[in-house]
Amino acid sequence: LVVRAEDTLSGRVLEEPFDMVVLSVGVRPPEDAKKLAELLKVPLGPNGFFLEAHPKLRPVDTVVDGIFVAGCCQGPKDIVDTVAQAKAAAASAMALMGKGKLVIEPLYAVLVDEERCRGCGRCEEACEFGAIRVVERGGRLVAQVNEAICKGCGACAVRCPTNALRVKRFTSEQIMAQVLAALGR
Repeated sequence: LVVRAEDTLSGRVLEEPFDMVVLSVGVRPPEDAKKLAELLKVPLGPNGFFLEAHPKLRPVDTVVDGIFVAGCCQGPKDIVDTVAQAKAAAASAMALMGKGKLVIEPLYAVLVDEERCRGCGRCEEACEFGAIRVVERGGRLVAQVNEAICKGCGACAVRCPTNALRVKRFTSEQIMAQVLAALGR
């Protein structure tokens, strides 16, 4: 048995005889990873594994606060990397729990006028984070925002046909004022 390989540093092709060669087994994400990703609102990469928020700056964080990735759910890993990631994820989770309360950004969607909301559910469909639910209140359907989950992206406000949802500090008037200021008017 002869193994032929290229030394990428020197550019030389090497050939070595061996008695036995052990190859690593390919790893695929579980079939239900997509279902879990949709439930948690965590994106998957093109290979079907969970994506981190940033590979260098936030390697165990996801785009959803409080959800962390470690080990092979993110892609094939060896034991050393898996243990290191598990420790980092546990430390990140403990840092959240150690605070005693969750601090969120003040840029969350607010249901400005329940009288305008007709409970059509377009905002609920548009929300990637599952922060909006249409609930019954006072005998009618209205949108309700979970401020702890909302990221303030504004997708719900754009989809609302009655303009009942607004993002705090990003009203239409404020955005228009920014545009006019940028144009020098």
